Amino acid sequence: MAGGEIKILVLAGRLSRYDARWPLVPWLERLERRGCRLQVLCLARGNMLDGDPRCFELAALGNRWTRTWAARSLWVEDILPRPDLVHVVHDEMSEVGLILAESAGLPYVQTVADFRTLERGLRLSRRWCRHLVAIRPDLADGLVEGLGVPASRVSVVAPGILPATEPRHAGPPGHVPVIGTGGPLDEMSGLTVFLESARQVLDEGRDAEFVIASHGVIQAELRRRAQSLRIGESVTVTEFPSISADYWAVLDIYCQPSIAANSGVTLLQAMAHEVPCIATDVAGLRGLIEPGSSGLIIPPGDPDALRRVILGLLDDPEMAARLGRNARTKIQTAFDPDAEADRLVSLYRRLLSETD
Repeated sequence: MAGGEIKILVLAGRLSRYDARWPLVPWLERLERRGCRLQVLCLARGNMLDGDPRCFELAALGNRWTRTWAARSLWVEDILPRPDLVHVVHDEMSEVGLILAESAGLPYVQTVADFRTLERGLRLSRRWCRHLVAIRPDLADGLVEGLGVPASRVSVVAPGILPATEPRHAGPPGHVPVIGTGGPLDEMSGLTVFLESARQVLDEGRDAEFVIASHGVIQAELRRRAQSLRIGESVTVTEFPSISADYWAVLDIYCQPSIAANSGVTLLQAMAHEVPCIATDVAGLRGLIEPGSSGLIIPPGDPDALRRVILGLLDDPEMAARLGRNARTKIQTAFDPDAEADRLVSLYRRLLSETD
């Protein structure tokens, strides 16, 4: 297998959810240039791989009542060619990976990108799961120390993130600053802290707009909360998949106000687009920002602290610009897409050579 073509089946979830955070097509192309032949099996392709012959959509895999039958039918009915290795890249396909491996005797690798996985635990095939890929060192530590995964079965591979193609330009003089955040509306996301801090900023007479990117029906609740704080006219709630270069271009500040551990994938996107960032001092986030150099760190659950730091950045645009530039430089060096592809292909080849 060394040096030859590797056939990889990538298990992805609902791709429309990952358009901005995890650009799949460039990732596939980088692996293909390194000798991988790729097939993607997903629950829904959205508009990401529409018409792409590499992608096969099977919604039945997302239903627990039909999942096992649907997974086994892939091999019984020759729907997909048999791969050398399966790579589960989204958590929602973890159970599918287990079923495919057990039913067809396929070795697989699973990416762990969410700290909530450490709380839920992992259901893996003892025989066929060859390795876990953690996107952050602290996630890897949690797998080893918290879930008891042997350290030799875990590798850290930082996600490849493309920085903005052009340097960020300051808004025109006198423009209304825009402060953004994103995530689900739950106790751990800190979105209620963000809204309370927004109210405090506006109560001080500052002219500012606030944007929250979140999911589906949650948006209505966020709007109700903004209205209850009497700041509804200054708060815009948008769909999370709309996070893109256009979203980052309008932001003057990005906040990640998480109360609990967070993998910081959206924060990394903001840093890559040179947006000055504020994050809380929680696992996953604190390791991404060098305080005072590539961003600012505040205590979790403290709207007053968030208010003070937002106002400080608004009052010191030169410092804000410096933080943004340094953050973009850090992304270029620490989250290089080609380095990610090199490490993954090297891991695939090593695991398959051990299997042989």
